[in-house]
Amino acid sequence: MSLVLCLLGVLALFILISARIIAARFTGRHDLARQKLLPVLLSGDPQHLEKVSGGELAVAANLTIELAEMTRGSERDILIIRATALGIPDLLLRRMRSWSAQKRLSAAEAITLFDNCSELACKALDDRNRDVRLGVAMALAQKGAAPEPLALIEKLGVGQQESSLLLVSLMADLAGKNSEAVAALLFERSLPYETKVAAMDALANLGGEYAPLLAYMARESAGEPELQPRVYRALGRTGHPAGAEAIIDGLSSVEWTVRASAAEAAGNAGLSQAVRHLGELLRDPVYFVRYRASMALLKLGPRGIAILREASSSEDPVVRTVATKMLVEGRAT
Repeated sequence: MSLVLCLLGVLALFILISARIIAARFTGRHDLARQKLLPVLLSGDPQHLEKVSGGELAVAANLTIELAEMTRGSERDILIIRATALGIPDLLLRRMRSWSAQKRLSAAEAITLFDNCSELACKALDDRNRDVRLGVAMALAQKGAAPEPLALIEKLGVGQQESSLLLVSLMADLAGKNSEAVAALLFERSLPYETKVAAMDALANLGGEYAPLLAYMARESAGEPELQPRVYRALGRTGHPAGAEAIIDGLSSVEWTVRASAAEAAGNAGLSQAVRHLGELLRDPVYFVRYRASMALLKLGPRGIAILREASSSEDPVVRTVATKMLVEGRAT
């Protein structure tokens, strides 16, 4: 029995040593390939480059991706020309058929770097994995090569499972290239709530151009307690006078979430004409509304602070407390 155990121990030791030798050889070849290919990608003459294969091709692909992240403009353009001459797109296309979703995603994102491969990258929008689809969509949108927003959203099958930050980032890139098409998404009844919120956020980040549309949406979304507060927040971020009337209307909503978000919007938009309405909200039965209203008054400067100071002497302890706390918080006592 002890002899068997000794033999097993020796065998295990032999396997470990062999694995280490193989790994060392692989690492050595990998390092040599990097040393050989790095100057080629950085300064090689595309006219004289030939395709590489095997391990060198894999190393060249990884180097291309690393260098592309560090370069821009003409420097990146010539890098991509050299990578094309080495045969990188062929490898990426093979990786896009991998069983590994992570490999397919990395390959599809990388292939968007190659101008003549955008159509091939678009095929990844039909991938069976939603993370692959979303990653490729973001890469295409950043490059300005994505399909129309509605077609893209339908391909992605966007629902509530995606990270809202990723969706907002995607929508911002789409709006940067085609804001009208993104605005049109707001009127698509079949689109999920998260998609419309991301579209509104993207439009709000463009400034006041879409304030009238967001004001319209703020009114039309009455009865949608999840959506309407997000519309008001987006509207407030535009800071455009075209949203003033809708925001003031929102301060009187029967929904406390809407009143709170409208108060936040009034402060962010600097609506001095809303001070009286905001002052009235200091008596609101919901604490969060009172807090948002007092914060907005503080943001509005002297006129808002005057309302807060007056309220800090109120006989109503609820009004007095929220006003005093905000004045102290804003060091405006």
